[in-house]
Amino acid sequence: MRILFLEKNQALLHGLPHGFCDAGHQVMISGLLTESNLPALLQRFQPDFIMMTGWGPELTPTQQAYAGEQAKKARVPLIYWAEQDPAFLDMWSLPVALRMQADFVFTVSPESVPSYEAAGIRAAHMDVGYDPKWYGPGESPTPDESRTPVAVVFSPFPYMYRHQWGHELADALHTLIWPLLAKRIPARFYGKEWGQMQPFFGWSIPQNGTMSKPSPLEARRVYQEADIVIELQSSEQHISQRMLEAAACGSLLLAREASGLRRIFTPGHDRLASSSPLQTAELLSYYMEKSGERRELQAQAMRTVQAHTYEQRAKSIIRTLVEEGIVANDRTASMQREEKFLRLGQPICSSDTVHAVKPGESLWGIAQTYGISIERLREANRLVSDLIQIGQFLRIPQRIAEDDEQCRRVKKWLDKAARLFQLDPCLLYGIAYAESDFGQNAGMSTAGAFGIMQLKQKTAQGLGVDRNDPWQNIVGGAMYIKELLHEFAGDLPMALGAYNWGKNHVRMAAQQADKQWLLLAPEETQHYVAKIVKYMSEAGSV
Repeated sequence: MRILFLEKNQALLHGLPHGFCDAGHQVMISGLLTESNLPALLQRFQPDFIMMTGWGPELTPTQQAYAGEQAKKARVPLIYWAEQDPAFLDMWSLPVALRMQADFVFTVSPESVPSYEAAGIRAAHMDVGYDPKWYGPGESPTPDESRTPVAVVFSPFPYMYRHQWGHELADALHTLIWPLLAKRIPARFYGKEWGQMQPFFGWSIPQNGTMSKPSPLEARRVYQEADIVIELQSSEQHISQRMLEAAACGSLLLAREASGLRRIFTPGHDRLASSSPLQTAELLSYYMEKSGERRELQAQAMRTVQAHTYEQRAKSIIRTLVEEGIVANDRTASMQREEKFLRLGQPICSSDTVHAVKPGESLWGIAQTYGISIERLREANRLVSDLIQIGQFLRIPQRIAEDDEQCRRVKKWLDKAARLFQLDPCLLYGIAYAESDFGQNAGMSTAGAFGIMQLKQKTAQGLGVDRNDPWQNIVGGAMYIKELLHEFAGDLPMALGAYNWGKNHVRMAAQQADKQWLLLAPEETQHYVAKIVKYMSEAGSV
């Protein structure tokens, strides 16, 4: 079959699209959508069905509705995978599914299925998976002296922890991280902002114990070299992709006791489960000492996750859609169309280039030729080393904002402003991403806002900054969101709503609808708040 993903997000490279390819299907990723390229793409690729899993600045509410209309016009079923349920069910997933007129929804949250069905959308539960061609045990065991006793690969989001967001995450941090620090158990913390967590734990994380967020290739190595990986769930029902990846690489998982994890793992059989800080300390002490028993659980975990690859998820999706009568179990038509497209055995984006490796070429040289990093080239083609073969086809991804020096400079400024005003960098990143895609769309808006943080002239003057200067524009945005957070008593969604819609509008909506104020906001504001909160929830994850 042919599956078209309406996405721009490069994080998909190690997810469901590859699962469909591994199952023998063809996958096209749309890239940036416009009113002209979507009908042409549907006509040219002729997909059996469309899938949407992500979010981004290119999928505004208007474009979501337009994509749904085009799918209906082309008579192609549109399937939505709600990866952020239940946390974003009402704020994001359900409105998007309704706006796009989804024919079916797969949700990672079993308890969210009735909400879709009540809205008239057929739905089923499906957990995340992992990519076994990227995540697995190393070719040779890591020497004991080079192994990491405990690894935590997660960003703690101190700003969200400080306020009302992520109360389950706060409980996970207390249960799993506090005893790790109190007992001074050697560990490495991967992800942003661990150094800012001392006020919450009462214990400082050693500076040499904090590491930057790893890339997918680096994360693979972290998991392969760690004896125990601590996983911090943000929901009782949530199973993260990190869990499956870490287990596949041979790490022993330690997480809170949660009913959702029992869908895949069994405590004491292929993972460790803790219900209290004391139990966490006892489990760590025991299994760090008992290497033989730890290895037995690690081996069993690797066997457990083999049934939960993205290839298995892709097969499950197609089986469900056939059973529901949404797609036909007839590949004749697809087989007749295959000659039109080069079969690479991996997803291809409509804006990508395909490169056939020539004699004497190296991966580094190819990356230099196309002006992208060698890391992105590896990730785009699931290469765990730099070895390539003559005649091998390589997917050359389109250059993105992160490839540009301007974007890297903007992020350095955002980090500096976050330190200056004691804000979570993820918050400023989220605003810059939503407002201007990190400066890529920093021109004057129809509302008169300008720059990386899209400040209006009156706002900039009130803050005493020159909005035409990029650094001052970022400083102004940081000052303004800091002021709004103070004014709305730390309520992050209200502060973001006020940044986009205006303080008075948010106050009036809150007076009328209290905690449901966002339902009274324009679609643009609802989309804006959800986008940034989702960005913050995902930033720092692997």
